[in-house]
Amino acid sequence: IFSGLTRSLMQSDYNLRVAECKVAAWNVQAYYDEPLKEQKQTFLRDVDKAKFEKVKDKMPARFARRAEHFYSEYKRVREAVSAWEMGDLEWFGKLSFESCESSIHNYECGSPELIEIYKAMRKTDGIYGGRFSGAGFKGACIAICNPSKLDEIRESITQKYLARFPQYKNSFMCTFVDTDNGARFV
Repeated sequence: IFSGLTRSLMQSDYNLRVAECKVAAWNVQAYYDEPLKEQKQTFLRDVDKAKFEKVKDKMPARFARRAEHFYSEYKRVREAVSAWEMGDLEWFGKLSFESCESSIHNYECGSPELIEIYKAMRKTDGIYGGRFSGAGFKGACIAICNPSKLDEIRESITQKYLARFPQYKNSFMCTFVDTDNGARFV
């Protein structure tokens, strides 16, 4: 679902979010008096989640939220792999929605346009789940949909979104792809 909004990641807070995750890692490492690496070599993946949990209330809230998103997203991805392998689209969709919630509230990304699409997806019958695509700073969302409800989904999302953002009437798109043999328009 393309909002119609276009902009460069360079004009967004994307790089700031990456740096904030690195600062969160530094906060935990500093608390435990561990040696610090240069920022370009610092990653939350190298910080034990249990250590983060013990110190998250002692670090600035912004950095704690970024780390919370990282750790919860890691857990969701592992669960999503299991859900996908089991063919459980409802569980997979639930995890996708949870991912987007964390992106909005913990990672603090998503334009008003993307957040509106996300809200519309949550209220639309036939959508199992969805989230921002990519980093959440540009203009698209993805959704896992019931193929028997595509027309109703397109109508519902389009109506809800354009009621709030009519200026995107000529650039907004709600398209569907099938992944059975690569991606293609259906």
